Amino acid sequence: MESKSIQLSVKSHPKNLAQIREAVSKTASKAGLSEEVSGSIILAVDEACSNIIRHSYDNDHTREIDLTLEVSAKELIITLVDKGIEFNICETEARDVSEVRPGGLGIYIIKEVMDHVDYCRTTDGCNCVKLVKKL
Repeated sequence: MESKSIQLSVKSHPKNLAQIREAVSKTASKAGLSEEVSGSIILAVDEACSNIIRHSYDNDHTREIDLTLEVSAKELIITLVDKGIEFNICETEARDVSEVRPGGLGIYIIKEVMDHVDYCRTTDGCNCVKLVKKL
């Protein structure tokens, strides 16, 4: 299978998460993933983008989130880039899921669903999160 990529840039407003979810859904479907696996990936990406909006951009809805979706024969790679406050998802522990309280499960979901999560801070000051799901 030839590697294909889709790029999308949206304003950091919660209403735009639907556009991101739709792009991930279509890409996961084209990659041949089941509805269950696709739904989990959509949820993980939605959580990652929600964290960018809330924490990296401090709910400033005028900023940009750049999304790249790449499908190869072996994996689906989702890359999220923002220009907000530095936040290394890889160094952040997910909260204890046995605590019964709302919120705070995004990092847990992301790390459980995806096969690999990587973070870097680019030289031009962007957060870059790479989410990988093996096919």
